[in-house]
Amino acid sequence: MKRATTLANAETMRKIRFLGVVAIVASLSGSAAFALDPMGPPAARVPEGWFSIGFDFSHSETDIDLIDGRWVENDDGVIKAGSAFDLTIKDFEVNKLYGSVGYGFMENWEAFLKVGATAAEFGDSIWNDSEDFESNSQFGIGGGVRATFYEAFKFKIGGLFQVNWSEFDGKLDAAHWPAPDSLDVNLTQMQIALGVSYMLRDWVWVYGGPFAHYIKGDLEDIYTDFELTWDIDEGPIYGGFIGAEMKVARDLFFNVEYQHSSDADAFGAGLMFRF
Repeated sequence: MKRATTLANAETMRKIRFLGVVAIVASLSGSAAFALDPMGPPAARVPEGWFSIGFDFSHSETDIDLIDGRWVENDDGVIKAGSAFDLTIKDFEVNKLYGSVGYGFMENWEAFLKVGATAAEFGDSIWNDSEDFESNSQFGIGGGVRATFYEAFKFKIGGLFQVNWSEFDGKLDAAHWPAPDSLDVNLTQMQIALGVSYMLRDWVWVYGGPFAHYIKGDLEDIYTDFELTWDIDEGPIYGGFIGAEMKVARDLFFNVEYQHSSDADAFGAGLMFRF
């Protein structure tokens, strides 16, 4: 009995050390992606008829191309309009924190919904005049499905589809400006992934595969009677992802993953409890 207890305690300590290493990597890892949401294992995570609840966090940083710009000005009742130059916002940083719920609606199929808060910031990009933008905390929502297509021994082959929407509004301002601009950014993103999961140990799965990423949205900049609007339209952006999921306790799982596309890298992490 004493030996069994000792072995169990040693196994628990290995899991805690593994989780600690993952947490350290998470805290040291930067993200250079366009707010890519964590995907998790590309397979159903809950059995049919089960529910799950959890949290997902992501931090990202990227350059955003603004295209097809338009401007409108109300000059003492005279409306003027024209085309605006394309430009790139440098180092657009986004933080997202989601609460999530999932349900195994049929064998090997799971649907999930994410709801949470988002925030963004960037500087010195639109007017190149030492201006800064910091959004208010905003509402974000996402959801999708994941499925297991084939399972044998220690392998699972599956896929994932998810879409999310987020909005960032706030003030674009500089210390020497008489008044700030009002800025609003709307983004809709979609990810499609296929992948393989492998049971490395009875409490650790590793997973990975290819994915495609699509982004659509717009940015609006308003100063008194002058308004500028640009479109955001990118994709498909192809990439790959790799991650690990660890069973922390009975029905409690922690996962961490890395995503790489043709022009970005991303880090994500999440905690999930199923019942």
